[in-house]
Amino acid sequence: GACSEWQVGDVPGFASACDAFGTGPGQGKAVASTVALTTLVCMEMLRALCAVSERESLLRKPPWANRYLLLGVTVPILLHMSVLYYPPLAAIFKLAPLARDNWWTVAMFSLPLVLLEELLKFAARTLAGE
Repeated sequence: GACSEWQVGDVPGFASACDAFGTGPGQGKAVASTVALTTLVCMEMLRALCAVSERESLLRKPPWANRYLLLGVTVPILLHMSVLYYPPLAAIFKLAPLARDNWWTVAMFSLPLVLLEELLKFAARTLAGE
């Protein structure tokens, strides 16, 4: 049926189900696009941090071992945040500021990448007999 007939809570993250399909700021497509883009940005920045060493664990060789890498991750994150939370830039890119629930979604999808990278490093060390 129509979204107005749906129960409250049927579409998590929206006050009403119809908001998920709206085109206004903070509704539907803008929020979904922003969550998707932010997840990709976070995943790539976490992947870069994991790349400090090809085989060493983050516990043995932490990201702060390379200051330039930290700078190379911090600058894009700050730029992304400015696009999200500075209204003129958000309007140009058609993005919406993220709420706390949206950030939990981003974390839920991007943080497991660190575990996957660590498992791959462990497998590489094990196969190489290190």
